Amino acid sequence: MSGAAPYLRIRVIYNPTSGEKAGLSINGASEEEIRALMERHGLGHDLVVTETEEAGVRAAREAVAAQYDLVVAAGGDGTVGVIACELLDTQTALGVLPLGSIMNIPRMLDLPRDVEGAAATLKQCIVRTIDVGEASGQLFFEAGSVGLNAAIFREGQRFGDGEYASILRGIWVMLRYRPARMMLHLDDRVVKTRALMVTVANGPYTGIGFTIAPGARLDDGLFDVRVFRGFSKMELLLHLWKIAFGRRRYSPKVSTYRSSRVHVESVHPLPCRADSHDLGTTPVTFTVRSGALRIAAPPPPHPDSDSTET
Repeated sequence: MSGAAPYLRIRVIYNPTSGEKAGLSINGASEEEIRALMERHGLGHDLVVTETEEAGVRAAREAVAAQYDLVVAAGGDGTVGVIACELLDTQTALGVLPLGSIMNIPRMLDLPRDVEGAAATLKQCIVRTIDVGEASGQLFFEAGSVGLNAAIFREGQRFGDGEYASILRGIWVMLRYRPARMMLHLDDRVVKTRALMVTVANGPYTGIGFTIAPGARLDDGLFDVRVFRGFSKMELLLHLWKIAFGRRRYSPKVSTYRSSRVHVESVHPLPCRADSHDLGTTPVTFTVRSGALRIAAPPPPHPDSDSTET
């Protein structure tokens, strides 16, 4: 973790389509509002408005090549992830102006999830280094998933993209799904289990703010591997509902392991995801890229020694 330092050169990359779910605008700000925000909070005048992911990638790469101190992603978790990928293993730090509907990444870093509050605190933040996950060549910041959660989250994303029939498909998936035999190869052990789902968490939250791994830390070089076994499907749905939107709930039916590498095999192919990305089916390997991203954020809280279930 690095200390506080002045940002000499700042670029804000703004996605005007952030905050749209199922075709509805949930959050967001206009270009004029972002420019006024930058003026009020001393974030400079370098604003790049991007209508496509490719444009955002290009703007971030240009900032890295020009040795900017800070690139601020003004958008949702998707925009933040796209920009962050271009800053990995560089001296350019990431900042966040949250314009999305969920904003798991700011939530994990104790950043304000309103754009005014985030802008007000941005220049007082320190520069931290955090871990990033990788699976099948895909980078991720929140969590990987194998099993029922991967199948349901896939349909949830399709609903967010405006495919309303995905609700019915999600119900059908839930009705048909059965616990599956899996083998988890971790750093120090092999875990054989029969479970509805496994989550490989880089941080505490994923999806619609599910507190999937309350003890996970972004800077410890380890995943929290959470195995959900012994649940009925209705019990699992109830559990997921109770941990949505940042809420926390302990369940004795969830086992937690910690590992920097997780290789998952199964008797039959199981769906796999990493954040909002479809990874196909098992087998799949998740690895930690320790300290790969510099990010402007408040200092991390002291570790909670009571947060791990085993």
